[in-house]
Amino acid sequence: MNRHFLWLVSACFAVTASNLFAQGTAFLYQGRLNDNGAAANSVYDFRYALYDAATNGNAISAPQTNYATGVTGGLFMATLDFGAVFTGTNYWLALGVRTNGSTNAFTLLWPRQPLLPVPYAIFANTASNLLGALSATQLVGTLPSAQVSGNYFGAVNFTNGNNAFLGTFAGNGLNVSNLNGSLIATGTVADARLSTNVALLNTNQTFSGANVFNNAANSFTGSFFGNGLVGWIPIPSNSVQAVRDTGYLLLNTNVTTVTLPTAGALLVGDIIRISSAGSGGWRVAQNAGEVISGTFLNPSNSSWLPASVVSKPWRAIACSADGVKMVASAISAGGIYVSTDYGKTWSQSSATFSPTCLASSADGTKLFGGIAGGGIIYSWNSGSSWFLSDAPTTNWNGIACSGNGSNVVAVVNNGRIYTSANNGTNWTRQANSAFANWFSVACSTDGKKIIAANYGSGLSGAKLSTSTDSGVTWTAQANSDTTNWTAVASSADGTKLAAAAYGNGTSGGRIYTSADSGVNWTKQTNAPSANWYGLVSSYDGGRLAAITNPTNSIYVSANYGLNWIKQSVDNQSWYAIAASLDLTTIAAVTADAGSTGGQIFNWTPAVQGTSTTVGTAGSVTGGAGSAVELQYVGPDTFGNARFMPIGGIGTFWAN
Repeated sequence: MNRHFLWLVSACFAVTASNLFAQGTAFLYQGRLNDNGAAANSVYDFRYALYDAATNGNAISAPQTNYATGVTGGLFMATLDFGAVFTGTNYWLALGVRTNGSTNAFTLLWPRQPLLPVPYAIFANTASNLLGALSATQLVGTLPSAQVSGNYFGAVNFTNGNNAFLGTFAGNGLNVSNLNGSLIATGTVADARLSTNVALLNTNQTFSGANVFNNAANSFTGSFFGNGLVGWIPIPSNSVQAVRDTGYLLLNTNVTTVTLPTAGALLVGDIIRISSAGSGGWRVAQNAGEVISGTFLNPSNSSWLPASVVSKPWRAIACSADGVKMVASAISAGGIYVSTDYGKTWSQSSATFSPTCLASSADGTKLFGGIAGGGIIYSWNSGSSWFLSDAPTTNWNGIACSGNGSNVVAVVNNGRIYTSANNGTNWTRQANSAFANWFSVACSTDGKKIIAANYGSGLSGAKLSTSTDSGVTWTAQANSDTTNWTAVASSADGTKLAAAAYGNGTSGGRIYTSADSGVNWTKQTNAPSANWYGLVSSYDGGRLAAITNPTNSIYVSANYGLNWIKQSVDNQSWYAIAASLDLTTIAAVTADAGSTGGQIFNWTPAVQGTSTTVGTAGSVTGGAGSAVELQYVGPDTFGNARFMPIGGIGTFWAN
């Protein structure tokens, strides 16, 4: 088909609309096509498009192409479907035509054909817009719920008692009256709508009436406070200001100071409870004019007694965990002595060794000794017989062992650190330890955590060093001062450590404590500046005892090194000190200036049955796992606010 032919077709084209049933969106279209002035008789391709204007305008939908449409006598018919686009708007149909099988573009036929309604469609349009009132008798069936919506402003009365409603009525409810509370099945009534006599579920309130709970199945979650009812508050920090009728569950690894309430905030009978669930223990601090009366242990200076033993130049001592069994040695072929009665009486061992440092297992059965200029000896029968290990001959300066005696550690003056994992029989030099003037060593009960003291004297790294793997690897603690460290002590778990330093010629040394296995250290300023020489700790690190040399004094602390009490035994040349795990038994050895004589002293704390020191200088301490209940009982005869322990677990020390 050539262009001239198509032009004639477009000029002669005519369209009529057909009748259409209202099913779906398709409709029937019929037209007439002339070819060169005569009715067309062939097969053609038609393309239909819908527009909103006779010329130009906007396409309403995508074009629809009908291929191979037969035309007979000029007439053709097509079913068209442009979708749901007919909403009452006027549209025009654009047509294009080409010979079937041709690849040429469609030739548009002009003008566009308007789509006009047929008579029944006019009637349907009128029926879709109801005019006037519709009689209710004309309604059959149920209106869809989507058609019943909107706002109704008239009064609606429901007079049938069988009416039922599903769904929700919304509104402000201002005109609702005679509502029975039993009909409120769900939801929450705002607190502001409730009477002040109604108890609220999740808010603070005060009950001023007499409340009786007579059901045995009643249970309460939480705590009651006040008038002797004491609830518990977890305390993770290391200090807390106590209030009346409250319990404090201490969780810190450091000692936690609990300061008592002032007398003005108390009523007679008020309770303060303290329980140490953490490993730090506790200290009860008093305010001015306060005192705690009760029976306590006190690190007083009145109970040091010389043991029944020959005078010798004693240099080393160790004891079992309970303090019953002890072992001591003297230099200058002084030999080894043992005691089985807390160090009161002593008998000489058959051994001819004279170790300068000693260690004991928890039960006192396994004993170990290091000899200056010699080797390391061991005994597995409480000192009855001794054997020489394979340790080298050198200047052994300190030794310690695990609770069961299987792991032993020893340090060398101007050398390295050695360990044994088979009860002191065989020894290994730990290459990871520094070459230094090692002076003292201590370890945890399991033997894994170790601390060693470096005296310095010109060698590099005069720091405290620690190990957490039984001495295989070592870390010089950067936060420890570079000083002349002479003594170290450890709690049972190796968490709380203490270290003592010797003076540097211009000033005395100090005592330091750590609550994190030696990472950080605190200088205990209440400990005197002195030439500290020996140090022991209780199992929880709460009680410490230390000796000085040559200033010749012994000091005891019952509150983690915060305060120190000088003991009456003075002017002695103290060389070594040992203690039971609870520090209720202490022993120390001396040698005179000429190293020809000396004594062994043993000590037990005094029982203080009256009161603490009045005011801020007084305090009571307890270790990890202990608990105490203090009650305010009113002023004493001197007008001091007096507290009294009425229950507790563990050992309490008073200052």
